[in-house]
Amino acid sequence: MPEAEIRGSKFHYEDVGEGPAVVLLHGLGGDGHEWVYQKAALSSKFRLIIPDLKGHGSSAPPKEPLYPPFEHAKDVVALLDHLQVASAWVVGLSAGGFVALALGLDHSSRVRGLVLIGTTAHVDKYTIAVGRRWMETFQKDGFDAYMDQEMRDIFHPDWLLAHLDEMAKFKESQRGRDLKGIAPSGAANATWDVRPRIGKIKLPTLVVHGMDDRVVDPTSARILRQSILGSEMKLYANTGHMVLLERPQELNELLLGFLGRSGLKAPTALPMPGPSSGAPPLS
Repeated sequence: MPEAEIRGSKFHYEDVGEGPAVVLLHGLGGDGHEWVYQKAALSSKFRLIIPDLKGHGSSAPPKEPLYPPFEHAKDVVALLDHLQVASAWVVGLSAGGFVALALGLDHSSRVRGLVLIGTTAHVDKYTIAVGRRWMETFQKDGFDAYMDQEMRDIFHPDWLLAHLDEMAKFKESQRGRDLKGIAPSGAANATWDVRPRIGKIKLPTLVVHGMDDRVVDPTSARILRQSILGSEMKLYANTGHMVLLERPQELNELLLGFLGRSGLKAPTALPMPGPSSGAPPLS
């Protein structure tokens, strides 16, 4: 997995495939491995840039006590600069969707369009209570109870029952993992609210949500759809928070269709300075 120095910190990412650039942003506490099914399906048509956001996966934790989505967005822009990518589609899951929205709001010239999966413009009391329940379960009953509660919340019960072996392996892979690095992001996310601004987004946008999402209420998808002019929306019945794992084939087909309809030929490489341009090299 490649590593770069991004805004003074070690930053891990994947860079696979060829074609228009697409950035895939994982959720809070996750990492780039969440996109395993999308990487397999999309890398034949797109250049996929899949970072571990700061404090997640193999990327260094932030030094700040609070690290909001707008700071993660600056990291993503710096990564695009490092890779000499002028603009990219941005696909964000959950808290990765916060980062996608931050990019669309503050760095729209670098964003070709947005796909917002299981995310919201505002973290409400319901979502905060879910996170608090996870923390309290971990503190009171330990790791196993915490993981069981989290999986019950993020997956649809029918899907979970059909994938118990897979979930047991996932649970073991998380055992002993140091999650301190995500704390600055989690604390900052509790105050996330860009509802007054999202109407200013003029980018092609697709909103995706599971109708049985128990982490981010599906009404959040409708608010995004109604606020972003011209946006599209897809709701999946009998689906929880992790659409990309519960509905991988359907989601991949949806992404291919949306990205295809919205145009695949825009430039994704930053112009390199010519010998007489006098422009400084990218750093």
